[in-house]
Amino acid sequence: RARHYDFSIAYDDYEGQSCYVFSVKAKKDLSGSDKNAIVIDSMVTWFNTRTMEVMARNYDMSYDAGVYDFEVHMEVQMTKYGEWLVPKLLRYIGNWDVVLKKRERGFFTATLFGFSE
Repeated sequence: RARHYDFSIAYDDYEGQSCYVFSVKAKKDLSGSDKNAIVIDSMVTWFNTRTMEVMARNYDMSYDAGVYDFEVHMEVQMTKYGEWLVPKLLRYIGNWDVVLKKRERGFFTATLFGFSE
C-alpha cells in the first residue's frame, strides 16, 4: 500500500551518531476508504550511517473498525551488546476499545539492561 504514504530520507544525529532518518507517513489527503486500508500512521527509523544498524524507531498506529479501535505510539531505542543489537528502551502509549468492553489505556516505559549470554 505504498501509494497511501509519503516517504522521506534525511540526515541527522541521534545520540551523537550520524544517522540516516527514514520516514514513512500516511498521506494527509487520504479518502475514508484509503485511511481504512492502513494501520501505520507513521514510522521513523534512524540508521547509523557507518554500520546501517537501526538506532531507534518510532511508530504511530491507529485503526477504527467500528466494533473495535486502537491508537498506539511506540518508541524503541537500540544498543549494542557484544555483537548483538538489542533494545535498551521501550515506550508505549496506547488505548484500545472493543464493543461491549470498557476502553483500555496503557502507558509504560521499560529500560532493558544487564544482558548476558
